[in-house]
Amino acid sequence: MLQGGLEEEALPGDAAPAIGLVLGAGGVVGQAYQVGVLAALEREAGWDPREAAIIVGTSAGSVTGTALRVGVPASDLAASTYGVAPSHTGGALLKRILPDESPLPVPSVISLLRPWSPPSPALIGRVARRPWAFRPEVAAATLLPRGQIDISARAHALHELVGDDWPRGLWICAARRADGARVVFGRDGSPSTPLAAAVLASCAIPGYFRPITIDGTEYFDGGVHSATNADVLKAEHLDVVIVVSSMSASEGRVAGVDGLLRRSVRHRLEREIARLEARGTAVIRLEPGPRARRAMGLWAMAEDRAPRVVEAAYEETRSRILSNPGLATLVARGPASAAG
Repeated sequence: MLQGGLEEEALPGDAAPAIGLVLGAGGVVGQAYQVGVLAALEREAGWDPREAAIIVGTSAGSVTGTALRVGVPASDLAASTYGVAPSHTGGALLKRILPDESPLPVPSVISLLRPWSPPSPALIGRVARRPWAFRPEVAAATLLPRGQIDISARAHALHELVGDDWPRGLWICAARRADGARVVFGRDGSPSTPLAAAVLASCAIPGYFRPITIDGTEYFDGGVHSATNADVLKAEHLDVVIVVSSMSASEGRVAGVDGLLRRSVRHRLEREIARLEARGTAVIRLEPGPRARRAMGLWAMAEDRAPRVVEAAYEETRSRILSNPGLATLVARGPASAAG
């Protein structure tokens, strides 16, 4: 885990490193955090996130990753979210893939008081086969009342642009509603589906948005399995993986109402990072600090907070790069020794 004290270690022949980019869940404010971080990496570290060998996107991260893969620069994503005009080219692409700006309805408490579903045979079978892997929070997500808000129209523009084409090196994480199992769309061996459907599935928050049906199977938010899903890259032999985790925190202990959730996400991310590091991959983790967390607030879909989050994320990442020049070196040149 790369935190500080980095030393340059050039790759043989000064070859460019193979870099993976993981973009986690976090709703509207989580996506704003991501684009602020990515814009800082582009401008302050000189690395274009579009050049990542593989981009893994979960929920909000699936939207950001898709925008990068269709050619939108991180700086244009940040500008658009911040409320200023992006470049001509980036702005034109964004207009072709983004839904209209109508706000999403806020779920009511009553909507969660509808009858929950009984455990499915698929869930029971999965627990019986692997009882040691049982996770109560994942099982609970499969039992939540079926979401009622249809988000399918929000991907029409994206589908019109890309159709059945799938950008290279883009993996979208979702979960099967029946048993909560992770599915990585875009990876060899995974179910085939148009990109727009995969993004919708990855973003379908349980109990809030209606699940997305693909070939007769219902899928919902990939954050059900993990807010980051960084470990899907463990067999890819990458030099560096950059993880942008909107739902965790840059400190080990976080106070506040959201502290328990952020600590839980951080602990799971640490296990995923350990799997990557065990394969010899260097990992850079970027998580919200105090300023970004204050800007993000408690409601993940608070669109009015997005500009403040972008600014805070950019400044926190910029400060980290300036205080640790080895970070930029690592991204530009490849693995370095880690301290911490």
